[in-house]
This record gives sequence, structure tokens and C-alpha cells, in this order.
Amino acid sequence: MEFGVLGSLEIRLGERRVGLSAAKDRVLLAELVVHAGEMVSTDHLAEALWGSRQRTDPVNAVQVRVSRLRRQLRAVAGPAGAALVQTRPGGYELMAAYVRTDSSAYEAALDSAAETQTLEAYDEAEALWRGEPFAGVPMTICLADEAARLQELRAGAVEGRASAALRAGKPAEVVATTTGLLKRYPLRERSHELLISALRDLGRTPEALAAYARLQATLAEELGTGPSSAMRTLHLELLREGEPDEPPAPPPPPPTRPAQLPPCPTLLLGRAPELAAIGERLTAEARHGTSPVVVISGMGGVGKTTLALSAAHRWASRYPDGQLFLRLHGSAAGLAPQDPVELVDAVVRSLDATLPLHRSPDEAEAFLRSLLAQKRVLLVLDDARSAAQVRTLLPNNRRCAVIVTSRTRLAAIDDAAHVTLEPLAPRASLEMLDAVVGAGTVAAEPEAAARLAELCGGLPLALRITAARLAGRPSWSVSSVAERLAAVNQRLDELDLDDLSVRGTLAVTYQGLTRIGGSLREQEAAQAFRCLGMLDLPMYSVPLMARLMDTAEDRARRAMDLLVDVALLNEISLGYYAPHDLVRDYAREKAREENSQSQTSRAIGRALQWYAAMVGRSAMTLLPEGPERRRRVPYSCDGATTVADEQEALAWCDKELINLMAVANQHAQAPHGHEHVGRLAPALFPYLQRRGRTLELQRVNDMALAAARRAHNAAAEAQALVDLAASHFMRGRLESALSCTGDAAKLIRRLGDAAWERKALGNAGMLLQLLGRNSESVPVFERLLALARREGDAQGEAVYLSRLGNLRETDSTRLAIRLHRRSLDIGKRLENPVLQQTAHWNIGYAHLSLNQPGAALLHFEAGLRLLAQAGSGDWHVESQTRLGVVRVLQHLDRYGPAEQSCKELLDLARSRDDTYTEGLAHWEYGNICATSRQPSEALTHWKQAWDALADTDIQGLADLEALIVRHQP
Repeated sequence: MEFGVLGSLEIRLGERRVGLSAAKDRVLLAELVVHAGEMVSTDHLAEALWGSRQRTDPVNAVQVRVSRLRRQLRAVAGPAGAALVQTRPGGYELMAAYVRTDSSAYEAALDSAAETQTLEAYDEAEALWRGEPFAGVPMTICLADEAARLQELRAGAVEGRASAALRAGKPAEVVATTTGLLKRYPLRERSHELLISALRDLGRTPEALAAYARLQATLAEELGTGPSSAMRTLHLELLREGEPDEPPAPPPPPPTRPAQLPPCPTLLLGRAPELAAIGERLTAEARHGTSPVVVISGMGGVGKTTLALSAAHRWASRYPDGQLFLRLHGSAAGLAPQDPVELVDAVVRSLDATLPLHRSPDEAEAFLRSLLAQKRVLLVLDDARSAAQVRTLLPNNRRCAVIVTSRTRLAAIDDAAHVTLEPLAPRASLEMLDAVVGAGTVAAEPEAAARLAELCGGLPLALRITAARLAGRPSWSVSSVAERLAAVNQRLDELDLDDLSVRGTLAVTYQGLTRIGGSLREQEAAQAFRCLGMLDLPMYSVPLMARLMDTAEDRARRAMDLLVDVALLNEISLGYYAPHDLVRDYAREKAREENSQSQTSRAIGRALQWYAAMVGRSAMTLLPEGPERRRRVPYSCDGATTVADEQEALAWCDKELINLMAVANQHAQAPHGHEHVGRLAPALFPYLQRRGRTLELQRVNDMALAAARRAHNAAAEAQALVDLAASHFMRGRLESALSCTGDAAKLIRRLGDAAWERKALGNAGMLLQLLGRNSESVPVFERLLALARREGDAQGEAVYLSRLGNLRETDSTRLAIRLHRRSLDIGKRLENPVLQQTAHWNIGYAHLSLNQPGAALLHFEAGLRLLAQAGSGDWHVESQTRLGVVRVLQHLDRYGPAEQSCKELLDLARSRDDTYTEGLAHWEYGNICATSRQPSEALTHWKQAWDALADTDIQGLADLEALIVRHQP
């Protein structure tokens, strides 16, 4: 699929061109296209879509917008189109490996034209330009930046074509194009030079002189400067035309013009935005009279020097007095960083000058600035260790420029443009493999090649090593190399070739933290780095690292910040960090080499204990005081961070869920795994149930059940069975839920916990009712209701009244409503929002069965208002209430709102991986489409419903199957 941004925003597939009608859809797609291959945070998208007028729940609002965009992409390219936008932790990503843009094609065409310098090549590029970038899309900061970058590229292309036309003897064309360009960019000296040259070639010397005068006046007025030396030379040539020929003066001796740049890299892929950002800074009008400075930072092996040299060669012509390249040895193995005074001396000697004898460092720095004051020089300072090392070399002359590479960000350099390099996107990684190995080899094994690029982590150094080894061994296949890289504890061994080594590159940075005489902060950063290798998690928070290090949180934060500064760690969101995969491998090595087994075990134990305490504290916040809370959290939560309220508990669990599942999975089989999983699984239940995370609920309790049985822990086994039953129930697998509930009830009976046994019996009764076995269910609930009243259990009474109400809906709906209203009254008295939501949901469905959709809607809406007021609630109750709203709106012939409500329910279910609710929503969506005379869309939704519900025990599946058969073409 291709996206067109050069002009109005378009979605293209073959010859098909599709636009987006809604402005916010265009903004969302444009932002994802600009950041293709990168995770775009939900906060960024919300800011782009609504600015200062933010939604109450921006995460949900963005989610709805993304779902709408996916549907539009699906309409163009089917499921593959919808899959282009992937959900990521904290945001979304447009899969760059499967899309193209006309802007990238335009840039590639410009690169070709710059090489060939032919009119035909420039015309081919110009044919791709349809108009103003992102025309018709409301501008955001990022879109405006990208549009400005593309406009700058086109201005350069117009000048390039004009130069080619001038060489081809077509000065009239040059006059026309440059005149138009100068109306928009009156300070572009290159355009003025081309215009004046073209006028001279046409014999219109007076007009050429007038054009020069206009340039001179404009520069003086706008910038307080005059034309360049090249323009002044051109002006003199114009003035001399017509004068009698004189013998030429002898040429002056050529000035010393150092050209120290190493050869231009032949392989620069996936760095077009970064290269453009560097070019924008180098070519922009200087601020405050200082030299433009660009700092390129990133982890070792990410391609900083390659990018710096590519940029330096591309814009070298702007610096005719010399291009200097200095290695500062900031992270060179076995070499001390270069002394700043020695660096000053090296630059001075390169410019054919000599520092005064017995000069102080300050005098040497002043001498260099004086030497550079009247020159146009480019300095490339490679591998800087600190801002202090660089600062002495910075010119005070806006016609000079400096490009610095460093593993640290060097934020202390004033007024620098910072370009942070991340690993390459998947598409660029494959292109690099193609370029070195040969497209035929990679194309022959596309899946293995994608896996190989993934194992290299998008790190250019790793990709170069792997590709070079593969190219040098014709007998090797891509899949065999991928297998070698995937072997446990072997990847860094494979990423080593001659003087290229990923391990060696990372070691230099780590050794800088462990050097003799290093600061306490560096030592603690090295300890934090080893901790990354002790406990393998997707991400690390400051409190977690503090437990691993056994130190205070502020010290752990400083240690992690230093790891970020030296590019051994990335801050992926506020307070959360993650290393690159290859850095993670190296951290494991250092943890094994430098920490004893007992140190590692104690560190992991502290982390697991903290996680159990935090999950326990969250569960205690989400559950009311009572037997269930004491059963789920029977241990002390000392050491846990304070959790103020339900919203804070849910938010913490939202962030940490991926880590909690990883902890459970890694330690379920450990010697004491039953203790860790036995604490995490029951305490996680309230959160997982609230959020509707049915897959995680099943997985963690599968692990908990196995661990409990290995440990012969009957209470833990019963709890795991109860929670597994809940996960099956939430996914519509009622028979499986009933089986688990029965097994749990037997264990609970043996444990002698009467209250817990009654709850299990209540669950069994509910499942029997849902399976249509009412005769078995009624006596269970009548007995439980009597027990609850006798023991003063008001909450239990409300629950059992609700269950009996559900049972009576088949024979006496009005009696059922009275029972539900009594349950609602108890819920209000107890101020229990879940009981109230459940009652409203049940009353709503009862009114619906009486064909009273208006009354039903009142109760469904009341339940949703309660949910909004609470900020969260039971997902099962919420999903069934939202489903009721969809059905009511269909009864009222309000198909537009019904469709919108159905889409929202689908989005919410997908965000939770709740295939059961997703299937129910597709079923209703199909009904809406059928009523709206959209048979093909209806059939599509019914089939999707069948795929999701076929293995459930939901009643009415035969009706769904009949609908599909009846509407098959």
C-alpha cells in the first residue's frame, strides 16, 4: 500500500486512490505516516488531534479514532490494510515494512537526479510532486516540520534542475523557474546566482546587474550582511563585460584548503529524516551569529559516524575553506579521550597556522576562534566524550559549522540541534541486508530475512557484520544464520567480524562506567546495568530497579539516567526504561561474570517480593474489606508504594501488566515458583476482571494451578480453579467454567470454608442457568438467598436476588424486574457501584424482553453513567450493558447510533483481546448491516462472529450459523 502526501493525503492500492473525508482521520493517518516504523505515543496523537481541547479519556478517544482508520484501511486493502496500524505499549505504529510513500519515492528520485544531473531525471522527480505537502490536513507541529522539510527538498530540486538547464543551454527556462522560486524564498543565494547567470547568457546584462543589486539590498536589510564571495566574483565579471581585453593577472597562490573527510559511506539507509534535519540546520540562517552545531547521539554501532560523514560530504561545498575531521576518542578502546588543547592545536595546524608559544588553554581557544572568524570551515568531531571536550573547538562564525557524534547527548552544548539515532526500522534493515548480501539471497527466504533483521535489533553494526559473514559464505542460508543468532547466549559471539564487534562496542561504554577512579554514580550505573541482566523484563521502573540494587529510589533513578546518557538504556515513557535487545544480551553476560549466584538470587527475590506487595496493595484497593480480600492477599504488603485509590491501582497495573506476566511465566517453574505465582495470580484477579483481560487471566491461572498442584497446596489450587472458571465464563466457555467451579467446590468443601463454598455454589448456579438448566439452578439460589439473609450478608442477598431474577425472566418477567429492583436498592444502600450496574443491566434486558426498548435504554444508560462516575468497573457488566444499548437502538430503528455504539464496543473488546465480546459485537453489527440492506457487510460480520464464538457455549449459535448459510451468495 502507498500513501500520497505530496499534495492532498491519499491512500493508494494499485490504480485506486482513496481520500479521507474527516479532518481528524487525515491528521491521524498523516502523523502515523510521518513516523512510519516508529511507535507514536497515545499522548502525542491526542495532542495532534485535539490540541488544548483534550478529551476526558484521551486514550479511549485515540483508540476509537485508530479503529476508525483501520476500518478505512480495511475497506481499501482488506485485513492486511487494517493490520498496517499495530497497537504498541503506549501507542501505535504504522508498519513501515509494508507501506510506501510518494515522498520517499520523490527523495529517491532526487538522489538519482543529483547523481546524474540530467533534466530528464529532475523531471521524473517533479512528476511525483502533486502540490503542497499534506494539503487539506490540519497542521500539527510534526506535520509542519515534515512539510517544511519536503518544501526545502523541492526548492533544492528546482535549483538542481535550473543548473542542469543552464548547462544544457536553456537559460530562458532558468529565468522562469528561479524567478518563481525567489518570490517564495527571497534569501536563497543559489537561486539568485542561477537567475543572474541565466540573464547573462541571454545577453540581458543590465537585468542581471539589477538582480544582483536587489540581492545585495535584501541581504543587507534582512541579515545585515552582503553577498558571498562567489556572487561578488560573478558581479565583477558582469561589470567587466564590454571592457577591452587585458592580459590576465597571474593567479594568486592557492590557499590551503584541508579536505580531511574520510570517504563518503556508500551505505546509508533509513536515515532520510535525520539527514534532512542536519541539512536544515546547516543551511538555515544562523542565529545570534554563532556557528550551527549538530550533535548526533545514540548507542554504539547505530551509525552515528556514517550519518555524520554522509551529511558532511553532501554539504561540503558550503565550506570552501576546508572540511576537518577529528577523532576525539571518547569511547575508543584503550585510548584516552583527546585533550581539548591538543585538539585546538590539531585544528590550527590543519589550517596552516601555528599556535603561539607558551600559550594558555584560553589563549589557544581564542586564537582558534580568530583564525576561523573569516573562514567557511566544516568541523566533524567524531566520538566526543563530553561537552567540555567539544566546546573549545566551536567557532564564533555563522559561516562555519560543526557536526559532533557522541554516545551521550551532550545536552550542555548551547544552541545545538540534537539528532538522536534509533535502530533502523524493519524495512531499512532488510534493505541493508539486500545491499550487502544481494537481493536474490534475501528474497529467496523473506521470513528468515525478517527474523535475521529482528535478531540484529535493527543495529546497523550488527546488520553489517551479519550481512558480510553471509556474503562471504555462499554455502550459508539466511535461515541457518538466523538459527545461529537465535541460540541462547550465542548472539554476541556471532556478531563479531575482524575489527567489527557488537560486544566490543558495548564493552567500551560499560568499561567507561567501571574505570578505576570512576565516580560513585558511575559505579552505581554499572550495578544497575548488571541488574538489567538479572531479571529479564520488557521494561524497568525506578522503584523496581531500586529493589534490584537494594538502594534508595533517587539513587536508582540517577543510575538509570546515566545509563540513558551513555546510550545503554532508553527511557520509553516517563519513569520506565528498556535496553536494546543486544544491550540486554551484554547485560546478561556481565551479570553472570560479575555477580555471584547468591547476589542474583537475593536481587530477584527483592524484586519479586516488591511486585507481590504492589499487586497485593492494588488488590486491597480494588476489593472491599471482607473474606475475599483476605483470601487473595493473605500476606504483608510492607514495602509497597502507596496506592491512593482505585484509579491509581488500575493505572499501575496497566503499566506493569506486561512485566507481571513475564515474571509469572519466568518463575512458575522455579524451585519456589509456586510461592511467587501463588501470590501474583489471586491478587491480579480483581484488576484483570475489571479490565476484561481474559487471556492474561487464563494464562496466569493456568500457571498458578500447575504450581499449586506441584506444591500440593489445596487452597491455592481451589483459588486458581475459581479464577480459571471466571476466565472461561468471560469468554463464553460455560461448560469449562462449570467444570472448574465443580472441582473448586470439592476442594473448598474439604478446606471447611463455608462462606467460600457458598460463593462457589452461587457461581455454579449462575452457570447452570446460563446453560439452560434452570431446574438445577433455582434451588441453589433459593438456598443461598436464605443463608445470606440469615447471616446478614446484604451483598450476597443482592447477588442472589439478581440470579433469581435472571431465572424468572423465562416465566415471569415482571417478577424478575421486581427481584432486580430489590437488588438495585441494596446496591444503593451499600453504595456498591458494581451491584447497581449489574441490576440496571438486568432490568434493561428484562424490559427489552417485554418489548419496552425505551425503559430498557433508561436503565442501560444509568449503568453506563455509574461506570463513568466510578472511572472503572467490571468489564463483563460494562460489555453486556453496551451490548444492550446496541440492541435497544436497533429496536428503536436508530441504526446510525446503533452502528456507532457497536463500533465503540468492538474497539473496547479488541483493546482487551476479548474475542468473546468481539464476537457478540460482530453478530449485532451484522444484524445492523442486514437491516440497512448491506448484505455483503452483514455476512462478513456474521462470519467474524462465528470465528470468535464457535468454540463457546453461547445459546443461539445455530441461529447465527443459519444466518450465514441463508445469506451466502
